Amino acid sequence: MKMLNSAWPMAVVVVLLLPAAWSQEQPAATARPQFEVASLKPNNGCENTPRAGNLSPSPGRLDWPCVDLQNLIQAAFGMFGDGVSINTQPLHTEGGPSWMQSEHYSLSAKADGPARTEMLAGPMLQAFLEERFRLKTHREMREMPVYAMTVGKGGLKVQPLAEGACTPLDLTHPPAPPKPGDPPPNLCGVMMMGPTAKGDMMIDVRGSTMTQFAQRLSGRVDRPIVDQTGITGKFNFHLEFTPDPYMRGQAMPGGRGGDVGNRPDPSNPAASNDFGPSLFVALQEQIGLKLSSEKGPVSFLIIDHVEKPTAN
Repeated sequence: MKMLNSAWPMAVVVVLLLPAAWSQEQPAATARPQFEVASLKPNNGCENTPRAGNLSPSPGRLDWPCVDLQNLIQAAFGMFGDGVSINTQPLHTEGGPSWMQSEHYSLSAKADGPARTEMLAGPMLQAFLEERFRLKTHREMREMPVYAMTVGKGGLKVQPLAEGACTPLDLTHPPAPPKPGDPPPNLCGVMMMGPTAKGDMMIDVRGSTMTQFAQRLSGRVDRPIVDQTGITGKFNFHLEFTPDPYMRGQAMPGGRGGDVGNRPDPSNPAASNDFGPSLFVALQEQIGLKLSSEKGPVSFLIIDHVEKPTAN
C-alpha cells in the first residue's frame, strides 16, 4: 500500500520488530507521549486516493491528508506499534463499524520536539485515536493457519551481510531517489517489488533478518509467515516468481500469471512450463527456505468501542 508522499513507495518500507502491546497498567513515568497539537477534519475528496492515503513524515510532524480510520489503526497499532521500528506484517483486526473504512479524514499533528516518524505514527497516534475516536481495544492470541518458514533440505543459499553493509532507513529523513541508471541505496530492511523483463514478479529485500523477511512475505501470501529458521544475522534476498492472481498481494495486471484469464492450465504441460516457479517454489530454489502449512498463535486487535469524532 502507498503511504509515503515521495518517490519511495510504501512497498519499499521495512520491517524490524513485532509491535508490543501497551499495557493500561503502565506507570505514569512510562506513559506514551502525545501530540502537542493535532487537527482532524473530514475529507470527502478521497475517491481517487488509495485507502491508505499519503503519509508525509517530517521531523516532529505527521501529515496525512486522506486516510480512513482502519488505516490509522493499522499504522498506530501495527506498522509503527512499538514506536521504534517498522513492521509491515498485516495487523489482524476484528470488530468496528463499516464507516471505519468508508469515512476519510485529513490529519495534521505536531509533537513537542523532533520526534521520529515511528513514534509519531505509533504510540502518539494510538493516544490520539483513543482520545478523539474514543477507541477502546484489546489483544487476543488465536490459533490459526500459518506458514512456518524453515531451511530447506539443500541448505540456505544466501550469505549473511558484513556488519555495516547496509544503512538503517530513517523515515523522518528519507534518502533522495536514485538518479536514472544508478543502483538504489542499500538500506537495511528495504523491500522493492516490480515486474521482471519476462513479466514475472521480482522481490528484493535488503539488509533483513529472517524474521523481518518472514514479515515482508506475509503480505504476499494467504496467511502469516512465522520464522522458525533459528538463523541470526542480516541478508539480501532476491526472488523472481510467477505471481498467482488468486493469492493476496500477488495480483499483477499485465504480468505473467497476473491475469485470471492467463492462469496456466495444469492439464497442459506446454502451457504450464511457459510459466516460472510460484513464490513457494522460488523461495526454496533461489534462497533455500521452505514454507510449511501449520497452525500457530496469531495476535488479533479487537475493536471494543469507537465513535465518530468531532472535527477541529
